[in-house]
Amino acid sequence: MISNFYWMLFITAQSVICSSPNSEQGLVDLEKYLQPDDVDDYYSYPDNNVSCARECIEGDPPRICYYKFFLEDYATLTKACGNCPDNMSDCYNPECVAADGYERGIMTINRRLPGPAIEVCLGDRIIVDVINGLLAKTNTMHWHGVFQKGTPYSDGVPMVTQCPINEGATFRYDFYANNPGTFYYHSHDGLQKLDGLQGNLVIRRTKEQDPSSSLYDYDLPAHEVFVTDWFHAPASQDFPGRIHREITMYARQYLINGKGRYTDAEFGNTTKTPYAEFRVVPGNRYRFRIIAGICTECPASVTFEGHRVTLIATDGVAVQPVTVDSVHIYSGERYDVVLEASKEVKAYWIQVRGLPPCNKVKSQQLAVLKYEGSNEDEPLNPKPTYDHFLPSGLVLNPNNATCAPGQNGVCVSQLQSADKFPERILTNDPDVNVPFTFGYHFPTNEEEFWSHQYHLYIQPEPPLTIYTWVNHIFFTTPPMPVMSQLSEIPDSAYCPKDQRTGFSTCPEGPDGVCNCLNIIRVPLNSVIQFILIDKSAGAALQHPFHLHGYAFNVMAMGHLNESLQNEEDIAQLIKSNKLTHTAAPAFKDTIAVPAVGYAVVRIVTDNPGYWFFHCHFAYHLVAGMAVVIQVGDPEDNPPVPAGFPKCGDFLPNVTSTWN
Repeated sequence: MISNFYWMLFITAQSVICSSPNSEQGLVDLEKYLQPDDVDDYYSYPDNNVSCARECIEGDPPRICYYKFFLEDYATLTKACGNCPDNMSDCYNPECVAADGYERGIMTINRRLPGPAIEVCLGDRIIVDVINGLLAKTNTMHWHGVFQKGTPYSDGVPMVTQCPINEGATFRYDFYANNPGTFYYHSHDGLQKLDGLQGNLVIRRTKEQDPSSSLYDYDLPAHEVFVTDWFHAPASQDFPGRIHREITMYARQYLINGKGRYTDAEFGNTTKTPYAEFRVVPGNRYRFRIIAGICTECPASVTFEGHRVTLIATDGVAVQPVTVDSVHIYSGERYDVVLEASKEVKAYWIQVRGLPPCNKVKSQQLAVLKYEGSNEDEPLNPKPTYDHFLPSGLVLNPNNATCAPGQNGVCVSQLQSADKFPERILTNDPDVNVPFTFGYHFPTNEEEFWSHQYHLYIQPEPPLTIYTWVNHIFFTTPPMPVMSQLSEIPDSAYCPKDQRTGFSTCPEGPDGVCNCLNIIRVPLNSVIQFILIDKSAGAALQHPFHLHGYAFNVMAMGHLNESLQNEEDIAQLIKSNKLTHTAAPAFKDTIAVPAVGYAVVRIVTDNPGYWFFHCHFAYHLVAGMAVVIQVGDPEDNPPVPAGFPKCGDFLPNVTSTWN
């Protein structure tokens, strides 16, 4: 079983590091293991025993990988940028964030966009000191896709696994790289990742461990394609949303590895900032890791001009190879593809193009694929535009498709795992079925604005005011973390329980909503089936749901119809073997549920803790589309470290006497 294998690696790494001769009386001089910030530029690995960005070799001992992340309010095109963009070479100055050439306030980690990449090998120990220099803001950092087995308190969800990090404070995340793959990290506090607080996190494994290693020659940090959506104003300007000016929450732009250009809509002028560039040598095969650091509602298409690519992994786990022409990515997803540098020696365009609903604002971005030996700084072929785009051909993960014959697409439910998976996941009758219906509630003015209830809401476009919910509950953050201060959370914070299922319920009925702390408890060492159903009032969106602490197996996806409307209908079809799945369902930790459709995923609960399960659209998450999955009982959780921070309400008793 895949997770047990990595658990053994975790134990081995822990014993090796704890007995390391580099420590004195158990204390480690972390400065000796401090990693540089620029590893995402590596086209070759340094030859030393300290760098964690390296080729992973069978038999090499695990390493300590230490990072210092200084968070601060910053800006694009600061004085560090000299004459950028008029002098493009100045755009590469230290601490210059050029982005797309538009000056705006941002948040950065070590004055980089994206933040410093974390590149390690399976079994390494990752230690990150997050130093909060943000003015009047708290922060946490989530390591998206890392299971945190044995260290659930390092998962980085505010008021679930930890207290937020206060201004001026430092929080040390200390965990093991116990599952390999393409991941990333991002702030899990409010909307901060939209303003720049995210970066790559890659855990490599040896060639002997990687079932796809024969398909590529090079796996380099410089070939990681980090896609972010981009605004020309802070994300808070669109929360809860405006209804009179710039009325959508759709990204106007994308960045690729923090770079790109934009064209002024009024005058048609295009900035001269650098494009991201990816260099290849003719005749070689390269592993490209595509990371969807996008946060808003629009998926994007990624296409390499003139090159097909072969998918070898999704969300960190290997799949049987599939060759496609383009890849559609949703917020939080990652796809590893192999690109063969077998074309004419020149430069080619890479296009990231926003898909509906971003067709309304025509969001896109370009990067350059450059063959060694080419004298072209940019491709001589015409630049792709939103309306004249690179042909998409056969699409991986097509937008809201059923992947029926003739649709020219490959859905994630059709992929097959190339890594081992628990055979018991294939049972027709799982141990527990968890309904996971999600949607919108449209409150009246009396309900939202004149009731003095102060609910979180969003206004995506006029005249809509929306609450987002899971099982008719919009998630309410508790006053202290459930991981470390469970006994201090008042009973009134929790949702009432359904007497039949034991799950949280909203007594307001099918047309009502409740706001409360929604925790769904499932037993350890069981096969749990989540049936995700989109009831979001016909909106043509595919909500990407991300589960912390696990990679789930994708069993089925499809659209609702008159005879298929609820979780009982879908569960019965699976039980009677009428919804087929592949022989080895692929692992993912983030899945885009078809609009007005469903997805069925399963896990084997071998990782106790409190794991967030939520829509990865940033605005939907902060408005309540989330739930906590409690795996096991509190006593099954690893204890939090000594001195773990505490937080909560301050409500002393008030007496009638004056002190």
